[in-house]
Amino acid sequence: MRISRFYLPERYVSGCSLELSKEQAHYALTVLRLKDGHQIEVFDGKGHFASAVIQHTSRRSANVVLEEVQTAVNESPLKTVLLQGISKGDRMDYSIQKAVELGVGSIQPLFTERVDVKLQGDKLEKRRAQWQSIAINACEQSGRAFVPEILPLISLEEYLANNTVEFGIVCDPYAEHTIASLPPPNLDRPVTILVGPEGGLSEKEVMKAEQNGFSTVRLGPRILRTETAGPAMLTIAQALWGDF
Repeated sequence: MRISRFYLPERYVSGCSLELSKEQAHYALTVLRLKDGHQIEVFDGKGHFASAVIQHTSRRSANVVLEEVQTAVNESPLKTVLLQGISKGDRMDYSIQKAVELGVGSIQPLFTERVDVKLQGDKLEKRRAQWQSIAINACEQSGRAFVPEILPLISLEEYLANNTVEFGIVCDPYAEHTIASLPPPNLDRPVTILVGPEGGLSEKEVMKAEQNGFSTVRLGPRILRTETAGPAMLTIAQALWGDF
């Protein structure tokens, strides 16, 4: 029987009692219909998880009592960063969800030349918070105890100017090489994967990425949609150098 999992970013000590948020309590008590004494699992987002027991405090609130606290061992030895050009609607949601399921370490949403999404001011942080919630939900579903961070939205130009990339790959349908033809990365350093938005990256952006440590790679003879390309590249990298 599948055990329900909840994200509780607290300090975990065996025997301590932690309060579920109102939303979590509603989901546990009303949607899942969990009763007193029901076994669940909680995780702190930093690599720790614990078996726990539900304790009702009222009709609409509940605590959990932690039992054995453990450190997760299901994180990939391959560290990855996904640089994802911002796409419209649920395409970006899908990219983030699947990347988290596939073991990504962090996700950097990027404004690129062909991004057709207008976000400014408070809307930027609101959208980032929404994507962070999607990442948390993906961790609850996939069994991860580490929650990848959705980094603040910046431009590709800003990222390249302020970050050193030791092993980067950029998706380009016209590239000569495939991911499998590249030499293995140093597992002590992250693999950085760059994917453009719906319209792809411009030639100028691809050239700039190459000048900053990225290798262009193609994913077979077909052109993939933006929400497919990121998960596909992560899958190949995990199969070659990670834990698939």
